[in-house]
Amino acid sequence: MSIPRRSGSGAHTHATAHDRLLQQVVEANGDLQDVMDMAATIESLGWSDQRVEDTFGQPTVFDLAQELFNEYLTTVRSEPVPPRFDLPWYRVLRQLAVDFLHGLTFALPMAVSVASMVILRISISSFQYFSVPQATALAMATFLSFVVTGGFTQAMATVYYVLLGLQEAGLIERTLYLIMRWGFVSAVVLALGVLLGDALFPMFPLSLALFMVVYLILLSLLWLSYASLYVLRREYVLTLVTASAILIAYAIWRAGYNVILAQAIAMISATIIATLAWLVIFRRQSRRWDHTGRIVRTRNSQLAYASGPYFLYGLLYFVFIFADRLVSWTTATSFTPYTIWFRGQYELGMDWALASLILPLAATEAFVGYFIRWLMAAQGHVSEHDVAALAVSSRNTYTRLMVAYLLVATAASLILRLGIGLAEHVHLLSGSLPTSSIESFVFSWASFGYIFLAISLFNILLLFSLAYPVPALRSLLIALAVDVGVGIVATRVFAAYQFAVIGLLAGVTCLLVLSTRDVLRTLPNIDFMLYRMV
Repeated sequence: MSIPRRSGSGAHTHATAHDRLLQQVVEANGDLQDVMDMAATIESLGWSDQRVEDTFGQPTVFDLAQELFNEYLTTVRSEPVPPRFDLPWYRVLRQLAVDFLHGLTFALPMAVSVASMVILRISISSFQYFSVPQATALAMATFLSFVVTGGFTQAMATVYYVLLGLQEAGLIERTLYLIMRWGFVSAVVLALGVLLGDALFPMFPLSLALFMVVYLILLSLLWLSYASLYVLRREYVLTLVTASAILIAYAIWRAGYNVILAQAIAMISATIIATLAWLVIFRRQSRRWDHTGRIVRTRNSQLAYASGPYFLYGLLYFVFIFADRLVSWTTATSFTPYTIWFRGQYELGMDWALASLILPLAATEAFVGYFIRWLMAAQGHVSEHDVAALAVSSRNTYTRLMVAYLLVATAASLILRLGIGLAEHVHLLSGSLPTSSIESFVFSWASFGYIFLAISLFNILLLFSLAYPVPALRSLLIALAVDVGVGIVATRVFAAYQFAVIGLLAGVTCLLVLSTRDVLRTLPNIDFMLYRMV
């Protein structure tokens, strides 16, 4: 770092020594914090009070330090310089690839389920071979199971990583089982509430209501057991569990038994296998921990408070994902025997559109991981005077990642559309593609909207990673209101249930705008955010 030279003939020698000393001090300590730090550095270079007075006319080292520090602030630190640090490109690329491939494993269970639907014509909780009333009950059970367990699954992940630092296997195991137990109890309470509500305000026949609550409880148990393996980042084990359960359902169904019985046995089997697998993997992993000297303890109330925002996020996220479907299912047409009526064509279009999220969600883990690692490295190379430079640099990095993420999401949507076009010539997939006018309409608008959703989830995950969840929750709640409001207006004005997808597009557009604004408002205070995370 170069120091500006003074001009003036009378003080040239003095100025040269003065500037040379400041240059030496900066080279010896590039992160000067105050005058005392400056004085200590000057003394470490061999300067005493007598030598300072003879050379510069200052009575003490401290007086010279005061003069040099003022000049240091006005010359050396006058312009913020973005922090520079070494991140070898090959290490960055390797870590991005690892994170991206791991992100893809999240979609493996879903991919196995889709493949089984196409090849075996059955899955764990598919609505194929069901009547429309049964499919309606199954759709509602699926929605309610995700809503009632979504918060608990998010809380499980949060609590696990909070307690992981303590490496108390017994405490982690008891706490996660406690969360799973409360999730199951909540599902049972909701199921009883559904039965009571249907008795007071009949919407479905009693047999259909019972069918719904049975699937609600079984699916809730399944999602809670699956979450335990997700917490351990064992998605490949979860894929094997899913495949095994599908084979069980297929064997029972092929043996001539009812598809409902086959799916019920498959869900129970998957729940048991996933829970046992989690227990075995966790206990084997915990044997490597250092269990000595653990004196830190935490209370359930503290864990509940820490996981509260994540619980709300899990709840709101699944309500948001299903909101447009609920609007579609409740849109009155020429014949709807129940207030809620399953729309198979709408569901098929939405299911295919969801496939466009696989690559973007994989990129989410990679990009957020890169950004957090970049921030940690950047913070370690700047002083308190470089906060503004860190904010500018972090904003530039975020912008580049947003552009890259937009390209990934757009590419995923285009690849999916190309794949569907090619799959139309495959006889095996006939009847499983969004080819009708309604299915194509829903798929086109939803796949476009999911590009915005993918980028929004990147923003939300980034805010949660910075321990700043409140803006993300507020934006998600506003977007949910927009989704439902626009969807209701669109379906009622056009008198067609497929226009509920317009509400989805409006909601995710709102979420993208609000979440991007939240991140941009946070980045100027990024140094404080990182401090809060420590």
